[in-house]
Amino acid sequence: MSLLHAPFTRTLWKDKRVLILGLGQYPKGSGVSAALAFAKLGAKVVVTDEKEEADLKANVDQLRKYKNVRFVLGKHELSDIDEAEIVVANPRVRPTSPMMQRARKKGIPVTSDIALFLDRCPAQVVAITGTRGKSTTTTLIAEMLKASGKKVWLGGNILVSPLTFVSKVKAKDIVVLELSSWQCESLGMSSHQPHVSVVTNLMRDHLNAYEGMEDYAEAKAQIFRHQGPDDVVIFNADDALGNRWTKEAPGRVLTFGKKGKIARVKNGVLLLDGKEVIKETQMQLMGEHNVMNALAAMVAAREAGASIKGIKTVLKTFKGLENRLQVIREHQGVTYINDTTATTPDAAIAACKAMLPRANFLFFIMGGADKELEYAELGVVLKKAKKRIGIFLFPGKASEKMVKEFNRNGIAYEEVGDMKTAVQRASEVAQSGDAIILSSAAASFGLFKNEFDRGEQFVKAVKHLK
Repeated sequence: MSLLHAPFTRTLWKDKRVLILGLGQYPKGSGVSAALAFAKLGAKVVVTDEKEEADLKANVDQLRKYKNVRFVLGKHELSDIDEAEIVVANPRVRPTSPMMQRARKKGIPVTSDIALFLDRCPAQVVAITGTRGKSTTTTLIAEMLKASGKKVWLGGNILVSPLTFVSKVKAKDIVVLELSSWQCESLGMSSHQPHVSVVTNLMRDHLNAYEGMEDYAEAKAQIFRHQGPDDVVIFNADDALGNRWTKEAPGRVLTFGKKGKIARVKNGVLLLDGKEVIKETQMQLMGEHNVMNALAAMVAAREAGASIKGIKTVLKTFKGLENRLQVIREHQGVTYINDTTATTPDAAIAACKAMLPRANFLFFIMGGADKELEYAELGVVLKKAKKRIGIFLFPGKASEKMVKEFNRNGIAYEEVGDMKTAVQRASEVAQSGDAIILSSAAASFGLFKNEFDRGEQFVKAVKHLK
């Protein structure tokens, strides 16, 4: 039996040589969860990561008690590939990396935590990907199913590997997984696929890691490419690629959006199969983009067994997730909003459209590292509202691109070097009725550990205002 699909039993895995390629920093992430799973099965586990032990201490500490785990940190050694019987790669390890190329050349099977889980999951799986709205849509689906009386397991790109709960899932349960483009790439490694797949939308992103938009889109497309005729994929009818893919999907196709056949919005009312579910004004979520997320979730949740009552209950009460248009505080009449996951210009545009009707003046904290994205449209959108817009700009390659568009469109901005300064300066000029929003339109690396660290620094600075 191939190790790729072998059941998780000590009999089959004891003393098997498993290489974990990329431990990762998150305590329940892909690398550490895979390492723990195989360590408990008695496999001989080698964990390798380019980061030093000091950067990975919490996850290393989780594994220290297992004598069958060896660490190679601060580097990757090709010899570790040669000795492995199977490689479990962190989603961020690119197929073009020397380690991955060596594994393919040697004929050593390579898999991921997601593929390992799918092959061993007895329950129905709902998987969600897309450029924007993944986490919100994923959480909405899970909550709708819970409100309908279902036992639900939630994991994937929300920083929880499904391997953390694979041994607990029962056949009647439902698993809801958020998948990044990197995680979608590994789906072909599994002999089992999600029964329901959702693509929220496709916009330009991560072009610093992919050869172009088509390459990035094809990574996302793996979420439905390997499905069977009895499976379901849900596309955004307003999305050009979503429309194209309706002709390529092997399973049943359902669509949502302004042009959606199954779920759409008309005159401020969300419809499912032409019947009213809820009015926009009854929802807690802000912004047109969240209406689209709600439509996608309605279709997927119903396909997975949710009731209309459960769907409606969640849409009436769900207020959103941390780091996504999250209201942190109102101080001296000014509202402070954490939207740190807005790492693209499209995301910042969505934030602008959502918040402008709710604020007299909107101050953005923006900028950072580049992902090979373009900022012309952002400049045009901000120009239309420039009499009600203020910008505090972090340094970075993406910021340099933004400056060109701001200058072209006559948009004023002020450069700031750190989060504390940005929040302090914005608070000094904001007045009652205004809003200050961290919506960077750029990646976080350089100034921050990651986008979540950036959000935490914003929240900390806001809460320290007096």
